[in-house]
Amino acid sequence: MTLFMCGQPSLNTRIVGGQAAPPGSWPWQVSLHILDHFCGGSLVTDQWVLTAAHCVEGWYMAPSLVTVYLGRQSQEESNPNEVVRKATQITIHPDYNSSTVDNDIALIRLSEPVSFTNYISPVCLAASNSTFYSGVESWVTGWGTIGIGGEFKINKNVPVVGNRQCMCSYPENITENMMCAGLQEGGKDACQRDSGGPLVSKQGDRWIQAGIVSFGEGCAEPDFPGVYARVGKMLKYPFSP
Repeated sequence: MTLFMCGQPSLNTRIVGGQAAPPGSWPWQVSLHILDHFCGGSLVTDQWVLTAAHCVEGWYMAPSLVTVYLGRQSQEESNPNEVVRKATQITIHPDYNSSTVDNDIALIRLSEPVSFTNYISPVCLAASNSTFYSGVESWVTGWGTIGIGGEFKINKNVPVVGNRQCMCSYPENITENMMCAGLQEGGKDACQRDSGGPLVSKQGDRWIQAGIVSFGEGCAEPDFPGVYARVGKMLKYPFSP
């Protein structure tokens, strides 16, 4: 019997930045659909998914419209390890500001719990006192439009950029509830349809989710790192799964 721990993929896969992610390498990554994929998210318990508030805000966003795909590898080919659930509840952070995109975090409750497998298991969440220093290697995953075109799940390795440095690119936008990651020369970044997906960093033998894809200037533009909602700052009672 396999014991599934958060942040520990059970399959030993080789991860290469900027390439299609091997099946099972990021088992917490989910795909949110309304007719088609519109945002990413991460499995944090057997019945809760973490995503960005801007993905699920608005009067039209009834939970019943959202379908959650877990264990998905491709948006176009068959996915033999996939499990599908409907959303039954969407909880947006009470301090979310759609104008400044501050506190850009939301939780989605699944219609029923999922069983953990080699392809579906939760990520660990950063503690409230976690610090991710500038330069720390992190990874962002999703089906964005850079590279292979969104068909296959892609992983991109990007270093953390300190908030002070990030404010040089976004002087009026960066708050303590945000963090940044990206290459100064550009070329690797989250992109359209990656929103809501996880930014993770490895600590020991576990992957910790530090951020949620929130916004940026274009995709992978030089001198404009991606901006992420800072998970540790916001997952506090009563807003927690």
